[in-house]
Amino acid sequence: MKKSIFILLFGGFCLPVLAQKAIEIDSDLQKKEIIDLSNQTLFLLDSTPKKTIDEIRKSQFHNFKKLPNFTHTSRYSANIWLRFQLENPSKTDTLKALFSAGSSFQTSIYSFDNQTLTSKLTTNKLLLDHQRPFRFDGQFLPISIPPQTIYTFYVEISNFSLKKIQISPVIVSYGWEAKKKEADLYENRFAIALNYSFIAILLFLGLFTLLQYLLNRQRYILYYSLYLFAMSAFGIWGFEHSSYVVYVMKFFPFLIDSLRQNFYVLLAQYCYFLFIGEFLAFTHSHPRIGKTISFLLKSIVVLIVVELLFTLVLKRYDWEVYLSIFTQIYLSVFGFLVLFYVYQIKTKLAFYIKIGSTFLLLGGIFGFISSWMQWIPQSSDLLDHYPNVFFNTCILLEILFFSMGLAYKSTEIIHQKNDLEQAVSLSELNTLRLQINPHFLFNSLNSIKSYIIKNKTDEAADYLTDFSTLIRSILQKSKEQVVTFKEELDTILLYTKLEQLRFQKKFDFVFEISPEIDTENIMIPALLLQPYIENAIKHGLANKNEKGTLSLIINDLEESIEILIDDDGIGRKHATELKSNSDGHQSMGLKINEERLKLLNKIHGWNIRCHIMDKFDSENKPIGTKIILTIPK
Repeated sequence: MKKSIFILLFGGFCLPVLAQKAIEIDSDLQKKEIIDLSNQTLFLLDSTPKKTIDEIRKSQFHNFKKLPNFTHTSRYSANIWLRFQLENPSKTDTLKALFSAGSSFQTSIYSFDNQTLTSKLTTNKLLLDHQRPFRFDGQFLPISIPPQTIYTFYVEISNFSLKKIQISPVIVSYGWEAKKKEADLYENRFAIALNYSFIAILLFLGLFTLLQYLLNRQRYILYYSLYLFAMSAFGIWGFEHSSYVVYVMKFFPFLIDSLRQNFYVLLAQYCYFLFIGEFLAFTHSHPRIGKTISFLLKSIVVLIVVELLFTLVLKRYDWEVYLSIFTQIYLSVFGFLVLFYVYQIKTKLAFYIKIGSTFLLLGGIFGFISSWMQWIPQSSDLLDHYPNVFFNTCILLEILFFSMGLAYKSTEIIHQKNDLEQAVSLSELNTLRLQINPHFLFNSLNSIKSYIIKNKTDEAADYLTDFSTLIRSILQKSKEQVVTFKEELDTILLYTKLEQLRFQKKFDFVFEISPEIDTENIMIPALLLQPYIENAIKHGLANKNEKGTLSLIINDLEESIEILIDDDGIGRKHATELKSNSDGHQSMGLKINEERLKLLNKIHGWNIRCHIMDKFDSENKPIGTKIILTIPK
């Protein structure tokens, strides 16, 4: 008797859990086109979630109405299994319909005829249309039941990544699905247009600024381009969860499935702070803000590493949810702090960053509040991640002001470049006046006069010919910023020859050049060497009692040429003591030439270097000067 009571009680307890009636769907489906399976469906939570289908079939299922609600974190703790039975009472027709479990990310369905597995189908929102069991929608799975047959179905719902989980098992006809899709497309037309426009604008501006960077090589333009691409990836990640949208991520599923939205938020914010830090030059102009941004960038890198650890390595998406919440709070606090610092900067350039960053911060705040208060839907049957109109609008306004700031800074750079080019022109004029100085002209004419008085007409004629050639060459080169290395050497050799004659062979001249150097295809600044040669002769060799030597040696290096101007004169220190440059001309010539090199390096991106060395003997007495010029090829 006790045993009978126990069996009765146990059977009464198990009856609502295990007993399951097959649903006849032939006639109902023709009339309604959709059948809700909730009342005749059982569920099971697989917390491992590694059970095989055979183990699942032996497990105890529960009434579907007792299915718990899933929070943002609990949805990752288990797979959901559904079980139901469908009967096709028709004697002749095979039943063909579509099954949907609702807003799930991945669904697998197993069909059993008694104990025999007849089919297994899997779909998820990331499959391309030709990869899906039902190519027109990743939410539905086709089922087929032969006449007068009862099938038992097991449905596994797993791999959640949606904002909202809603399990609603239904059977629908193909016609109902087509009409529902048409209605969904109409209802979501504004959201789809907004998403496409938002992403298209970001991608276009990203490509445009990337091309600008390739032309201008300004790092802040590169960082802005990367920021736009990161924001595009953020938008595409949510948009491509729809079955009807394909950009690029669906070809690389881990970009959507493994990497979560928080990764793209962190990536975009990292590029954003890189951009404003470089754009406003905080490191040099505002060290306090620069240190804050530097710390923030390092902390974002740490958060990205932790994000990847949780998602790609540990697969702990529940932990990733908490990290995402922390990220939103952390970035908001530092966003306010950086924006506060930026508002302290009173420049026109900072104005665009102030307004743009304000819109970015407001977009994040209003986007979060509007989603939390449900002012706008978070998802729909068509779009798993519904676009937030407040956030998208603020981002577009931010990009508008940032782009205006880029345009303003580009205009400033053009003006600065024009000013530098004008400064170079003035430097060129000063250099010209120094090349044709009164002393050189007066002494040269005296040398010609001396030849004539001594009836050395041939020497006078040769000297006058070389002199006129040199003057014409200097005048021509003064109009050009760069000349070929051959033209520069021709001018210098002629100038040195005249100086040797003028100083009555008081010094020997040694000229050597590596045969590998192609002097006709190497460009250098015009009249670059003359001030150094003149300084060596006038200061070093002219004041020497015995005959001296001036050397011009040109060596070929791997990526540059090296020019050595060496004299064994009295040295710079002794020359200063003798006050040989009392007219100020020589020292001014080298100073202006040095300024000219700095300007040319800055404008053209050259790297011409000049190093002047004083030579001493073993007794530390000056024995001349060596100048080393390095010019890139």
